[in-house]
Order: sequence, then C-alpha cells, then structure tokens
Amino acid sequence: MRLLLLTLDFPPMRGGVASYLDGLARFFRDQITVVAPPQKGWEGLGGLGGSGGLEGMKEFDLTCGYSVKRISLLNKWVNPHWFPTIWYLVSNRSSYDTVIVSHVLPMGTAAWFAKMVTRKPFVIIVHGMDVALARRNPWKRRLAGMVLRGAKAVVCNTKALEKEVKDAFGVKQTIVCYPSVAGLMPESATSPNPSPSTPLRTGLAKEGNQGLRLLTVSRLVERKGQMRVLEALSKLRTAGKGALFASYTIIGSGPMETELREATDRLGLNDVVAFAGDVDDATLHTAYNTCDAFIMPTIGGAADREGFGMVYVEAALCGIPSIASHLPGVDEAVLDGKTGILVPDGDVDALASAIERLANNPVERRQLGEAAKIRATYEFTADKQFGKLREALGVRR
Repeated sequence: MRLLLLTLDFPPMRGGVASYLDGLARFFRDQITVVAPPQKGWEGLGGLGGSGGLEGMKEFDLTCGYSVKRISLLNKWVNPHWFPTIWYLVSNRSSYDTVIVSHVLPMGTAAWFAKMVTRKPFVIIVHGMDVALARRNPWKRRLAGMVLRGAKAVVCNTKALEKEVKDAFGVKQTIVCYPSVAGLMPESATSPNPSPSTPLRTGLAKEGNQGLRLLTVSRLVERKGQMRVLEALSKLRTAGKGALFASYTIIGSGPMETELREATDRLGLNDVVAFAGDVDDATLHTAYNTCDAFIMPTIGGAADREGFGMVYVEAALCGIPSIASHLPGVDEAVLDGKTGILVPDGDVDALASAIERLANNPVERRQLGEAAKIRATYEFTADKQFGKLREALGVRR
C-alpha cells in the first residue's frame, strides 16, 4: 500500500500539528511519502527553537527515515490557490493508492476534487481549529461537510473533536488517534527523578528561591493563557503567599511578548518570572526536568483554540503534572485529579488555588506526575494510536 501525505504543517516547523504528522509518517515510514512545502526563511512557527531555513529543512529530510518531497502546494496567483495540490494529485495518481491530508480546508478540498478524476480514496486528519473555522462561514461549512463525508475516514485528535465532526457535519466514518510520543523526548531527558540542581541556561529560571517552579512552553499568544498565570501569581503574592512559588519560566516567542513583559513589571513579578525565548531541544528537556509543574490555562470559545495540547504530554513524559483549563480536548490530555489539575476556563482564583494546592502538597504533586508519566508512556504510543489507521489505509501489519 502506497500512502501519500499532503500537509502545509510539517517539520522542521514546530508545533503540535507538525509533531503529530511526523509521528504518523514515522509509523508508516515504509509505505508513506510526505509532500510538504519548502520552507525558505523558516523561523519555526512554534517559536520553540530548531534549525531554521533551508539547511534545517534539508537536515530533517535526510534524517527523518521516510520519503519527503518539497513542493509548493498553494499559489496565491492562482484561483483557487490550492489548485497546485489538485494538479499534483492528478498528475501523480499512479504513484499512490491512498491520500492522507491534514486539515479539512484547503487540503481536504483539493483531495475531494482530485478524487473525481483519480478515483483514489482519501483520509482527512482534523485538529480542531480547522473545523471551527469551517463552521463559522455558511459556504465553508457546506463545503467542509461535503469534503468530510466524501473521505474514507476522518481522523480526529480527540473524542471531543470526533463528536463535533459527527454532530456538525454528519460524518459517520471517524477514528480517534491521539498524538504519539515516539521521538518527542530522548530517554535521557525523561528521568523520573531529575536533580533540582541541573544547570539551566542563564536567565531560564530564578535560582536561590524555595517554592514551586512553574513552566509554560508555547507561543506567546493570548489563547495560551500566560497572562492568566501572571494574574494568579500576583493574587497569591498579594494574599501573602508569594513564598509558595519560586519561579515561572516562559519558553517561546510571539506577538504578546511585550505585553507579557509589561504585565510582569506592573504586577511586581520580575524577581520570579523569566522569559527564555526560543530554546533548543536540550534546553527544553532540561526545563521540563527541573520544573515542578507545567501550567498552560488555555482560553476557550474562539476558533483559534487548543485542540489537545501536545506540551501537556511532553511534560507528562518527564513526570510533571499539569495545570490546565477544563476545556474539551484539553481534558483528554490532562486528566483532572489523576495527571494534573483542571480549572474552569477564565477563573483566575481557581488557577491560583491550583498553584497553591500543588505547592503545599509535594506528595500529591509527585503522585500526579508519576501517573502522568505512566499514562503518557503506555497510552500515547505510536502503535496504540496510529495503529488504529491500518484498516482505513489498507496497510497490513
């Protein structure tokens, strides 16, 4: 069985979607060819480090272990702009048996149109935001429904998204595949008992303070909830509980950096908050292993939402519990009271209470972290998740 994966989001770009698709491609590496755009001037959409530009792309393509072709799948001078994808599928129809596309629009649309000529089945992987955006426009909603129902199967990254796809578009053939942890972290980076004295890059965390060490890894955009964390820390300090937390390290870059830095200064948190910016993988692993809790209280409601949250699983692999918002999809990455703490979306008081709870209960913190690591290690394996796709893709064991 010859599989063809077409996507606009792929390594060396960073982020949950790119990581998800890389895991899928690694699992089907003997049957799959990935077609993704060249990344001239790439700086990492995830904002979390990595080698940029053409050199980073070439290095990845040579070492990933499966076939990658780099072509432009969109053309802004052509209408529709995704016509190059249709042309590729039609002109190369003898080289594949099944198409896998990521995102319902526009890749799914291109696969749907191409099928009219090639008669080749296609499978769509949806991630959350693409579905939400399609639902906001009546015309796009109708188109997305036809595309999704025309797929051999629709792969959803959470049960919540599966329900949304079924209810909103009448899709019957769905498969839930969580991300795979394969390749996320080297074994040496996931020690269950990391030393608190492991050195970090200068400025990555404040040293010499006792108390909870908090970490967020994400782009600096509003929906990730870093501002909420700053407000919660300020509330604790105002209540005379500032000794509960030692540091809050924010890894990543993005458009909200200036606003977050100004808020840090305004709230009097400069002594505990560190903006690490973009970091390499080794520093990222060290950061996970030297924090006490991962915190990312994402904001719900908007189309640009957290579909799952791969960073919660990365933290779990290192035995770190998470504090997150109680939102669909996120509540599948973090199990409330089992692998972390979920708080109501937008409730800063509850967020502060969660921080206080983990700071005052090191035994519970350790138990949550251990349970998180066990779940991540056994639940999010490539075989357990992507193995579900074998039948839909026609791939034998």
